[in-house]
Amino acid sequence: MISRAALAAALLAVPIAVPGLLPAQAPAAPRLQLRFHHLHYVVADPGAVLRPVAEALQGTRTIVPGVGVGVRVEREYLLFTRSADEASSRRRVKAADSYVDAARWLASRGFEIAPDALNGTAVSRSLPDERLDHVAFATDDLAAAVGAIKARPISSNDAAATFKLPSGFIVEIVRDTDRPDAYWCPMHPDVRSPGTGKCPLCGMTLVEIPPLRPGEFRLDARLIARPDGGASRVRLAVHDPDGGDAVTNFIDVHERPFHLFIIGRDLEYFAHVHPTLGSDGNFELHQDLSPGVYLLVADFLPSGGTSQLVHRIVTTPGYSGPLFAAPPVLPSLPNEYVVNGLRIRMEARSPGPRRAADIRFELSDASTGRPITDLEPYLGAPGHLLIADNELTIAIHGHPENAATAGPVVTFSPVLPRSGRYKLWVQFQRKAEVVTAPFVIDVPPELR
Repeated sequence: MISRAALAAALLAVPIAVPGLLPAQAPAAPRLQLRFHHLHYVVADPGAVLRPVAEALQGTRTIVPGVGVGVRVEREYLLFTRSADEASSRRRVKAADSYVDAARWLASRGFEIAPDALNGTAVSRSLPDERLDHVAFATDDLAAAVGAIKARPISSNDAAATFKLPSGFIVEIVRDTDRPDAYWCPMHPDVRSPGTGKCPLCGMTLVEIPPLRPGEFRLDARLIARPDGGASRVRLAVHDPDGGDAVTNFIDVHERPFHLFIIGRDLEYFAHVHPTLGSDGNFELHQDLSPGVYLLVADFLPSGGTSQLVHRIVTTPGYSGPLFAAPPVLPSLPNEYVVNGLRIRMEARSPGPRRAADIRFELSDASTGRPITDLEPYLGAPGHLLIADNELTIAIHGHPENAATAGPVVTFSPVLPRSGRYKLWVQFQRKAEVVTAPFVIDVPPELR
């Protein structure tokens, strides 16, 4: 005979089905989330690829600390690394196929991928025809993500970890800091980064992005007369846009705190010089100028401000001609010059208003015809380019997109604001000697 206690224990052990109620279940573990971060390519010249990719995607050239340089679109990136023998030997793979391969591999390890296909990303609108190295996804907790994969990474650091898939393709997991940009390049303000670093285009050290300040810095110029007419010295002072106070702190840009271009009204005289900052806060330069009208183009970066390109028209003491003479007619010039044994040939490829124009210079030895490959950096750049229109209302100071080139081809990509004829002066340094050559280019009207 079963006791009442034993019967009660037995009944408690038997599950009782109650209509409308389901048995309690343990909640499913949440899936770890990864969002697409970037595609990483290996290319011959990262600096040369950045501009066309940024234009095609309408993105921002940027630096991702610890990861690479590239173009940002919203929160996604196309990043580029200079090719090496190992990377160049890899077979080409389609980005869409690699994305699916990586997404499936990560999903099998408990991750939820967003988006689930490459065509759902912002960068897929225009992918470069380059060799893809890997696809990367971002996580808020890099250590947790790496631990969940349960596989040994082929490389890892505080910012990223990379894994090799069974197919041989590489997938990378990066720490998703998504910090705001705090630094930029003084010469290429669209190159930005949340941390310090070097500009991939010109090699300059990135500086802090200053707060927005209304108004423009003012440049005052005073010419010291020569006894026989003209000027022998130039004195310059920079004033703050807020209260007009004198500015005395400047950041070196291309090895100098102040670049000054002097252009004669007839567009024949040209000088690229560097005044020195005196104890009184004024820049001073000894420069002989014949009587006439000149355009001063000052390129400087005041501490706590943005890069400035300030124009001033001045007349020298002793000049008695018209102040508002008709603009000179710019004659066509040869597209090839020989200066101190250096042959410089210019080619302007399809220039147009309001878009980057590739102005290409081919350099060779005038006596042997051999290509020049021993250019020396001139003020921190392979070359300098100054462009002006015949009315002296437009002036552009440019540098090559590829900061590492030593020839024989040097390409500049200035944006010319309107159609018309422009005079330009290009400067290179070889064997410790700076050479300057003038050219003229025509920008046709914009097609409608």
